[in-house]
Amino acid sequence: MKFESTLKTKLWIYTAMIVVSLIFATQQAADYRIYVAAGRVMVEEKANPFLAEDMVETEPDGIVTPHAQYRYAPIFGIVLYPFSLLPKQVYIFLWLFFNAFLLYKSILLFREFFSELRVDGKLFGVTAITTLILSIRFWGQNFQLGQTTIILVFLSVYAVYLSRQNKPALAGLMLSLAFVTKIMPIVLIGYFIYRKDLKTPLYTLLFSAILIFIPALFVGFDYNNFLIQEWYGIINPVNKEYTLETKTGIYNLSAFIYAYFTEIPDDKISGNRNIFSLSYDIAGIITNVLRGALILFTLYFMKLKPFSKAKSYEQSFWELGYICMAFPLVFPAQNKYSFYYILPALFFISAYLVKQYKENKGLKGIPLKILIPVIIYFIATTLTSSNIIGKYLYDQTQFYKVITFGIIALLIAYAQVKPSMLTHSKKAID
Repeated sequence: MKFESTLKTKLWIYTAMIVVSLIFATQQAADYRIYVAAGRVMVEEKANPFLAEDMVETEPDGIVTPHAQYRYAPIFGIVLYPFSLLPKQVYIFLWLFFNAFLLYKSILLFREFFSELRVDGKLFGVTAITTLILSIRFWGQNFQLGQTTIILVFLSVYAVYLSRQNKPALAGLMLSLAFVTKIMPIVLIGYFIYRKDLKTPLYTLLFSAILIFIPALFVGFDYNNFLIQEWYGIINPVNKEYTLETKTGIYNLSAFIYAYFTEIPDDKISGNRNIFSLSYDIAGIITNVLRGALILFTLYFMKLKPFSKAKSYEQSFWELGYICMAFPLVFPAQNKYSFYYILPALFFISAYLVKQYKENKGLKGIPLKILIPVIIYFIATTLTSSNIIGKYLYDQTQFYKVITFGIIALLIAYAQVKPSMLTHSKKAID
């Protein structure tokens, strides 16, 4: 890939990355501290980081800090162990700067899928800024908590890019790195097979096996096997904790259906929001049917052409954008930060909006059936921050799963913007 930029622009970008990292470092990146603490618990204490009671970290300065349970592959925490030896504010800043760097690289990577953006620097710049504005709530949440979703999106998209470049080994390595961080990206194995790339899934499985078992060299074979079993107990989708999701900040399809179709209580906020009073079993069936519908809707984007390569890079990106958007809706226990996965979809829509605005000298060239859902998305997901509407109204938006409505609106807009609209001048909607 060619990531061209003037020296002055790069200095401004890296300065912004440093400033953003320093600002969010004051939030203490609570989730990242869990990952680092898990590394210390595994390497130094040989305890079980997947149990909250064992997640008690003794820091180098002697401070004892309890943490929530760890939920990732053993190797992820073990790799982070050396950072636990650094001063806390230093390793928090390094993590946030790394995420800022990958956010920057992700935007540049997205550009490589669009022929027009590669040659029109101004069009790309406005598209990038629009994307960052539309996604500010979600990348901001990832910085605030020190989450991993920014890494996952970069690795997922990079894997698809490398696959199109006929580099299956590297693509498999990227996807395996994403998988051992969080399980969601493993679904892309099915995508590669559908797109007649069998080598990338094979390399993914190979590298994943290596990454899962290699910690045995450092912590011992028996202890590593124990950790793998505990990790599987956490990520197993039939885990009881995923059956009824009552947490206030969960916005996936399951939490949404149970909130509106049953009388299930919220874990923090009291009130009535259900429009039906179905049994939990019936709501579970509806949830799984809708999950299946979202999965089958992937075929709309992939044109029912199995075992064939996508005809263009724009087509590949469009397909991937939908799959990434579906991840946090379909998978259990998805918080706000998980919806950063919609970044590719936002970039695709932003490219269309900016192109139409430029060619038609205003918003008049953007059909209302696309523009209105995008506006609804922005209002529901970004303008509902507690910093804007206050804590009481913010709590109400969590209770009523307003963000989920916003994502559904975005999906309606996204399905209407076709790759051909970004490759041909002034392409109109059918």
